[in-house]
Amino acid sequence: MSDYNEKELLAKRLKGQRLVIPDMHPIFAHWPSGQHEDYQAVKEMVEKRLDTQSMTDGARQTFNYMDPALCAATWWPTSSKDHYRVLVDYVTWFLYWDDLVEGLAHDPSAAENLRNETKTLVRRSLGLGGLGEKMTIANPLILGIKDIAKEVCSFYDEEQRKTLLGHFDRYIDSTKLEAEADLSDKLPSLKKYWEVRILTSGMGTLLGVTEYAAHAKMPSRLVSSAAYETLWVTTIVINSIVNDLISFKKEMKAGSVLSSVAILYQQVDNLDAAVQMSLAHLRILVDEFDRTATTILSKFSLQPDEVESVSKVINALRMVNTGNLEWSLRAKRYGVGPFTNPNGQIELIL
Repeated sequence: MSDYNEKELLAKRLKGQRLVIPDMHPIFAHWPSGQHEDYQAVKEMVEKRLDTQSMTDGARQTFNYMDPALCAATWWPTSSKDHYRVLVDYVTWFLYWDDLVEGLAHDPSAAENLRNETKTLVRRSLGLGGLGEKMTIANPLILGIKDIAKEVCSFYDEEQRKTLLGHFDRYIDSTKLEAEADLSDKLPSLKKYWEVRILTSGMGTLLGVTEYAAHAKMPSRLVSSAAYETLWVTTIVINSIVNDLISFKKEMKAGSVLSSVAILYQQVDNLDAAVQMSLAHLRILVDEFDRTATTILSKFSLQPDEVESVSKVINALRMVNTGNLEWSLRAKRYGVGPFTNPNGQIELIL
C-alpha cells in the first residue's frame, strides 16, 4: 500500500517533467487588447503607497509581483483615468483578500470569521444594509473596500450594486469549497473542478465592475438572460484555463496540483496532450463567446441607444481575457518571463 495519497502521487509523477505551453496570443488575435496610458504613473503611485503600509518584506514582494496596476491596465485599457485608478485599488484589494483567506486554509474558524465579516463590510460599503451585523475588521487594506465602493456607488444604481454584492457573496462563500478541495487527498473530476473553479476564481467579483470599467449600463433584461450568462461563464473559464496553464509550476512549487491541467494529465498520462487539450478547450470557448455575442447584438431586442453599451461590455469582457494573458506573462506573480522564448512559447521544468 502506498504511503502517498492521490495528489502526492500525481505531484511525484509530474515533478521533473518538461512543460511546454505554445504561444496563446494567436487564439485571441481577433480580440481587442491594449494597456492603459496611465499604467506607469499609477504603478509608481501604488508602490509609494504600499511603502507606507505596515507589512512583512514577503508580503511587500508579493504585492510587487502581483503588479495590480498592470493587471487593471491590461484588463480595462479603455477605462477613464479616474475609473482606472479605482480599478487598480479594486484589483489590489481582491488579490490581497484572496491570498489572505487562502493562507487561513488550516484555520477554518479564522477563515470563516474573515468571510462573514468581509461580507458584512462589503454590504455596508455598497449601501445595502449590514449595519446591525458584527464587523470588527481593523486591517486597513481590507477596510480599503469602503473607499473603492464609494466610487463604484457613484456610478452604479441600486440594481447594479445588488448584482455586485451577489457576486461578492458567492465568491466569498466559495472560498470555503476551495479550502476543502485544497485539503482533500483526492483530485476532483474535471466536471466537479469546473463547477467549483467558476466560483472560487473570484472572476464574478472582478467582472462585476465591467460596466464601471466600460462606462456602460447594461439592460437588466439582458443581464438576467441565458445568453449573457453564457458570455459571463465563458469569460471566466477562458481566464481560468490561461491561469491554470501559466501558474502550473508556481502552484506545484506551493504543493498544489489542484488544476485542470493536472486533472487532464491524470486522465491521459501525457503532459503535452493535457496542454493541447487545454488549448483546444480555449479555442472552443472563444468561438462560443463570439457566436453568443453575435446572437445578442443581432437577435436580442435592443434599443438603438442600448446597442453601444452592450457592444462596449462585450468588448470589455474580451479585453479582460486578452489582458489576463498579457498580465500573467509579464507580471512576476507566475514567474514565466525567463522561460518564454522569442516565439512566445513557455518551456520549463516542473
